[in-house]
Amino acid sequence: MAFFDAIFPERISREAEGGPRFLTSKAYASGGQRITNRDATYPKHEYSIAHPPRAQADFEALRAFFYVVGGDADAFRFKDWSDFRGRVDNTTATPVAGVANTWQLCRTYTFGSRQFIRPIYKLAAGCQVIRVRDGVETVLTAAPDVSTGRVVIAGHAAGDVYRWSGEFHVPVAFKDPAAVWRVLGGHKLITEWSGIELEEVRL
Repeated sequence: MAFFDAIFPERISREAEGGPRFLTSKAYASGGQRITNRDATYPKHEYSIAHPPRAQADFEALRAFFYVVGGDADAFRFKDWSDFRGRVDNTTATPVAGVANTWQLCRTYTFGSRQFIRPIYKLAAGCQVIRVRDGVETVLTAAPDVSTGRVVIAGHAAGDVYRWSGEFHVPVAFKDPAAVWRVLGGHKLITEWSGIELEEVRL
């Protein structure tokens, strides 16, 4: 699978429904207790879009996008309008094992005593990395790689914590290799494509 480094039409992605799906398995004991296992550390995000009638230009952009990625062949960027912005208060960075001075930018989700750390691999341009040292925040000059979500940091000292700010995307692909659309009646001949299914991919 190749990656087409372009974003799915944002005017259409605003209509998406969906979110994370965890891979779990469960069974029930003879006493009725439910036993669950997390089969993967991170969820995959899935989205569904019912493309309503709009300007024909919107459909033309969607159709062209489907052709250039080869249906379900290639992945691409998708903006999840419910969760696309990292801030100092909801981000962190974790060291990349086996790679010197390199950190993976992550989005954090905190509730009560629990925290979930989600690696972010596709950043939008303009993200900034912030170092917190002895309670003082400093914006670093190091620019993260927008294709991997990683950043090389020089001068790390014990106790340093890293945050970041900026927008990010989800790498996804079409679930179905086929597209099904129809032309609605009327003098404008608007084309409708309903039931678009997208799924997150691991690159």
